[in-house]
Amino acid sequence: MRSTATIVSSLLLALGISLAALPAAAQTKVDPAKADPTKAAIPSEPTVTTASYGSWILRCMQLASPATTVADAGKSGRAGGQTCEVMQTVQVQGQSQPIAQLAIGRLPGEKDLILTALVPVNIALPGAIYLSGNGKTGAEEMGGLELSWQRCLAGSCAASAGPDAATLNILRSGTEGQLRFTDASGQTAAIPLSWKGLDQAMAALDKAR
Repeated sequence: MRSTATIVSSLLLALGISLAALPAAAQTKVDPAKADPTKAAIPSEPTVTTASYGSWILRCMQLASPATTVADAGKSGRAGGQTCEVMQTVQVQGQSQPIAQLAIGRLPGEKDLILTALVPVNIALPGAIYLSGNGKTGAEEMGGLELSWQRCLAGSCAASAGPDAATLNILRSGTEGQLRFTDASGQTAAIPLSWKGLDQAMAALDKAR
């Protein structure tokens, strides 16, 4: 079982929320006149980068090393490494809010991939959330993966699982899939997913390690 801090940091990355985007009330105010100018250097490289591959986006975030000051990061252009993930956002035409997000990535310092799904909070608990690699059911289905609910945060509920190599190969070579879960009314919600560009995005993710 991962610690709460680890789970929250993973969800923030999957949601696309940086610590700088948190409410100002949670931040410490510093008098600019008293601030140390040597610690105010801005890194020469972006702290967050994105690249699009079909229906998928590769997103990388620079991490600050405990032994690296902001000034050091500004001189070197890099902080203490980076963490990356590939993600897809599913939206209904005419609506601004996504109905689902799917992300695949690694937690800092770990080798195994984690697949995380974010869906609206109107879910049935206890319940299950399931990924179909080809959108089929029964004997025709391929690449099925059951996810475990983790927590609800910022208007979304998150579930995750560790996909094996066989499942990932099916997703990377496929065209479309489906995310299924039971909503609060007891109905089965089936959200379509696209695997277009996932193979290229995953290849870029491996190079970014």
